[in-house]
Amino acid sequence: MNDPWAFGWTQLLASVGLAVSVVVSSLGLRTFGKWQREKVHEKKLEIAFEALSLAYESEMIFDDIRRRFVREYEWADMSTEGMTKEQIENSRSMLAIINRFGRHVEFFDRVLTLQPKFMAVFGSKSEETFHKLHRARNMIQGACDVLIQTPNPKAGTDEWDLCLQMRSDIWDHASSGVKEPGRVTKLLKEFRSDIEAKCGPLINHEFQSSAARS
Repeated sequence: MNDPWAFGWTQLLASVGLAVSVVVSSLGLRTFGKWQREKVHEKKLEIAFEALSLAYESEMIFDDIRRRFVREYEWADMSTEGMTKEQIENSRSMLAIINRFGRHVEFFDRVLTLQPKFMAVFGSKSEETFHKLHRARNMIQGACDVLIQTPNPKAGTDEWDLCLQMRSDIWDHASSGVKEPGRVTKLLKEFRSDIEAKCGPLINHEFQSSAARS
């Protein structure tokens, strides 16, 4: 004859085991969820820190690129085939600037690598922030090409006005003949301020939280 108490204990133990399994699973899921959120936050913080560092670095990079003083080594290795001595003298500053972009190619490669990561964390609209930096770079490079191709424009002509604007884009000139003074500098400042606005609060909050926990 089967013992009814034995059956009852078996049912009870099975129920308790099931309850324990549910509790353990629930705790495991919560722990995994917390771990996952922490990892996402760490990645976001890492990208924000890298972006803010690049934004500050961009100021130094473009200060070097736009530097007026030119050393001979900065243009001596550039191709001048078919150019007269006068053309070389008129163009060497632009050749030096083009060469400087080549010297800082690693910086621009890092910007391109960071951009999609930044958009994944801060939203696709943040792409416009990076476009400001790209436009500033393209405008300076384009200005160099124009000035090389137009070495001696006549005063009062459209070419003269264009060259004034190109020189302003490169060196931030603000003479009366420049229609849009400071437009490249404005893009660079907006790039930096946009990154600061998005990343600064996140990084500062993390540092304050870390200091409070110490």
